Amino acid sequence: MKTLLSSMFAALLLAQGAPVAAQTYPDRAVRLIVPFPAGGATDVTARVFAEELTTRLKQSVIVENRAGAAGAIGIDQVAKSKPDGYTLGVSGVGPTAIFPILDPKLSYSPERDLDVIAGLSAVDLIFIARNNLPANNMKELLDTARANPGKLTYGTAGVAGPAQLQAENLAVAAGVKMLHVPFPGDTPAITAVLSGDVDVAFVGVASAVSFVTSGKLKALGVGSPTRLKALPQLATVVEQTGVKEFTGYTWNVLVVPKGTPAHVAEVLNKAVNEISAKPEIIEKLANVGLRTMPGDARSAADFVAGESARYKKIIEITGIRRE
Repeated sequence: MKTLLSSMFAALLLAQGAPVAAQTYPDRAVRLIVPFPAGGATDVTARVFAEELTTRLKQSVIVENRAGAAGAIGIDQVAKSKPDGYTLGVSGVGPTAIFPILDPKLSYSPERDLDVIAGLSAVDLIFIARNNLPANNMKELLDTARANPGKLTYGTAGVAGPAQLQAENLAVAAGVKMLHVPFPGDTPAITAVLSGDVDVAFVGVASAVSFVTSGKLKALGVGSPTRLKALPQLATVVEQTGVKEFTGYTWNVLVVPKGTPAHVAEVLNKAVNEISAKPEIIEKLANVGLRTMPGDARSAADFVAGESARYKKIIEITGIRRE
């Protein structure tokens, strides 16, 4: 009888422990790894959500930039972290949906090593140019590229990243050839345009909008499906070129190491969705060309799977490979 009572008491403690664990997460600071340099659209997204999560979770959410390999280095670090909810990652299109297709030797597998638990932001892209470039819109840019095959240079945040794939998809559709110059993030790509080292960059609006509004660079076209609140006079690439299959945006999702407890994922997904619903957050993100991506973990994972399939087709069309 004594043994039976002891077993029943232990079982009761275990049953009570699960909700207690759920209620106490997090009980210390949380790391949020950004796989790109500070200042880019992914970094902006991370810092907006980190500030709000710190308030909601009542623990510091600390952004750490781990740039390199177009985002793969930082996400590899997340994939290899302890699955306890204290290391999170903001992963974009490249590390989550493209590189696994292009690189069979990738040091991590999103499907095997990561769980997508929430959508964070859709990142509208924009073509920006040095002020002394003769082209002032997308039609003129493509005409310039057509007249000078392989000489017009454009920068993006990495080889075989979403921006390069989308730009090359546009080039194929328009019958032009441009020279791609990769950088470790949006910010260095923009710096190269400012210095005149490259003609054009295709980067996140969040990274570029201040340079456009200040007159330091000129905007040629926005890749989003509709015009932006931040730059309402700027026509979309589709409006200007008629290439309807072009889509010029990327996205960011919240990822955790595979095996992270379900209750932790639920806490984080709930918090992210509450943040995404706040009018002031929607407004704040819209002002820099970002859109919220609310939804449950399943819808976020399904979205990523759909995007992987879409980029697989683009890779087949463009023939781009990751060196």
